[in-house]
Amino acid sequence: MADFEDAVRTRLTAHEGTAALISTRAYLGAAPQGATFPCSVVQQISAPRLSAMSADVDKVESRQQVRACAKTRAGAKALGDQHRAALQRYSGTSASVVIHDCFLVNEIPGYEPETKLYTLTHDFMVWGTE
Repeated sequence: MADFEDAVRTRLTAHEGTAALISTRAYLGAAPQGATFPCSVVQQISAPRLSAMSADVDKVESRQQVRACAKTRAGAKALGDQHRAALQRYSGTSASVVIHDCFLVNEIPGYEPETKLYTLTHDFMVWGTE
C-alpha cells in the first residue's frame, strides 16, 4: 500500500527551500515532545479509493494536511510558503509513491496558546497511484 503521508513528508525534506528552514524536522501526525522549531507536521485527513464500473482502479485522492509550526507568525508564514513551493502542482515519485498531481485547497493560520506556537495549516489534495 502507498503511504501518502510519508511521500509528502519526504517531498518536503527534499525540497531545498523547506529543508533550509527545517532540515529533517518533518513529522507524521504530531511533533514529538521537545521538538525544535520551526518544524512541519504532515497528517492524512482522508484517502478515498476510486472505483469504476465494478472494478477497482489504483488511483487515490488523498487529502493531506501540512502544518507549519514556528515560534513567530513570520516564521510560520515563511515555512508555509515553502510548503506551497514544494507541493503546489508537484508530480513525480516520492518515497516510492507515484504522485500525479498535488494542489492546495485550503489555508488556515493559527496560534496555539498552550504551546505558544504559530501555525499555518495547508490542506493539499494529492492524486496518486497505489
